[in-house]
Amino acid sequence: MENSVLKVKDLSLSYYGGYDAVGDVSFELLSGEKLCVFGGRNQGKTSLMRALAGLEDYSGSIMFCGRELKDIPVEERNITYSFDESSLVPRLSVLKNIVKPLVLRDCDDAYIAARLGYVSELFGIEGLLNVKVKELDEVQLCRVLLARIFIRESKLYLIDNIFGKIDYCVRRTLFGSLYSAVADSDAVVIYATDRILEASTLGDRIAVINGGRIEQTDDYYHLYKNPESLAVLRGLDENVGLVSGYLKKRESGYAVKMYDGEEISVCAPIADNYENKMVYACVYPEDAELKKNPDGK
Repeated sequence: MENSVLKVKDLSLSYYGGYDAVGDVSFELLSGEKLCVFGGRNQGKTSLMRALAGLEDYSGSIMFCGRELKDIPVEERNITYSFDESSLVPRLSVLKNIVKPLVLRDCDDAYIAARLGYVSELFGIEGLLNVKVKELDEVQLCRVLLARIFIRESKLYLIDNIFGKIDYCVRRTLFGSLYSAVADSDAVVIYATDRILEASTLGDRIAVINGGRIEQTDDYYHLYKNPESLAVLRGLDENVGLVSGYLKKRESGYAVKMYDGEEISVCAPIADNYENKMVYACVYPEDAELKKNPDGK
C-alpha cells in the first residue's frame, strides 16, 4: 500500500541460549494508525519493541517506509523509541535532556524553541526546565520523558510501558496527556502496555501478545466478543465466565453439553468442525440474567 509505514512479516527474535522471545509476528500499519501491544509481564512486549526499533538482531522482515529496516542507516531512521527514565541523563537539566535529540540532528534554534514550547505546555513542565533530572520525582520524570519523546516529529513512535511505576490516579492523568499528543497525529504509534483500559483507549487496534506470539489483533469490541483463545479472553476481562463441555449441533443452532449432562444453548456461530469436541462457552456478565426458581428463590 502507498501509505504503508510499517510492514512486519514473520518477525522472530531469539536470545542467547535458544530462548525464543518473539515468534512469527506479522502486521501492517498505515500512516496515522495506532497499535497497542497488550500483554502481561514477560510475554514479549519489550523484545518486540526493541526489534521494531532495530536494536535486536531479528529474522523475518521489517519494512519501514518501503525499505528493509536493516538496510536503513541509523541516522536516517525517523523512529523514536522510549521505555523508561533511564534514557534521561540525571546530571543534566530537564531542558538539555529534552532538546538533546534535536541538537544531535543539528536542528536550527528557532525550530528547537518552537518544539520545546509545544511539549513543555502539553505536558505541564514549563517550571521544570532548569531543574536537574536527578531532583525530579517519579511523576515529573514521566512528564519529562513524554516531552523528550514528542519533541521529535517522528514517523514512528515506539512507547514501551513508560508508566509502570506510577499509581493509577496519576497514571490516568499522564495517559491523557499522551493521548492528546498522538490523537490527531499522522505518525504511526505502537504503545506497549499491560493495562487493557489504556490499550482500548489509545489503539485503533490491539495486538494481544502471549509468550512472544500475537494471539489476535483487532479492535477491543471484536476481541472481547470473538476471542480466538483463552489468553485473549482472560487478558481482556477476568470476569467473563467460562463453561466447558462438548459441542452438540441442534436443528436451530448449537449447545454445549456439560459433564453433568446439562446443556447450554450457544448463540454465536461456530464452525461445524468443532462438533463433538470440547469447547469453552463464554458467559458475559452484561448478558447474564438472574431469574427466580418456581419456588421463589
